[in-house]
Amino acid sequence: MIMAADEEKTTIETPEAEAEAPKKGGSKGLIFGGIGLAVVVIGVVLALFVVKPMMSKSSPEESTGHEKSAEVKKSESHGGHGSSKKGAEGSFLYSIKDIVVNPAGTGGSRFLSVSFGFEFKTQSLENDFEEREPLVRDALITILSSKTVAQLTDTKQKEIMRYQIKKRLADLFHTEDLEAVYYTDFVLQ
Repeated sequence: MIMAADEEKTTIETPEAEAEAPKKGGSKGLIFGGIGLAVVVIGVVLALFVVKPMMSKSSPEESTGHEKSAEVKKSESHGGHGSSKKGAEGSFLYSIKDIVVNPAGTGGSRFLSVSFGFEFKTQSLENDFEEREPLVRDALITILSSKTVAQLTDTKQKEIMRYQIKKRLADLFHTEDLEAVYYTDFVLQ
């Protein structure tokens, strides 16, 4: 009886059984290989269509605001993000650069980068803008971040925003000497 029990426990491996074992492990490797390939493809697509355009639009020197060309330094009255110039026929221009906000309803998945130019009738208002630039930036960020992507891409809504910005800044400075608000850079991603 002992021999009969041993014979039942013994398994015979055939070449067909050996061929099936690698196929099971191979299908798992194929799945993981496919996932790995998908991750690489997604990385390449992101690099080409997101990172590369962002890198080509501004150099590292421009994005930090520390190093500027000689032409820009001549036209700026101070080293911050704002700059001023003498406009045509007694008007004064002041710019605020690199306002970055997340549009309303995007949950932080989209962003808007925008720069503005402001035209004034008087030099004193330009000086007030320089002194109170953090308040101006706050007003701009508040207005822009309250807009949805649909509003930011609609031409009519951009004009309404321009009016809202002009009205808010005129109220903030208690003046009617703000002649115009210009979009000098507008990038929505």
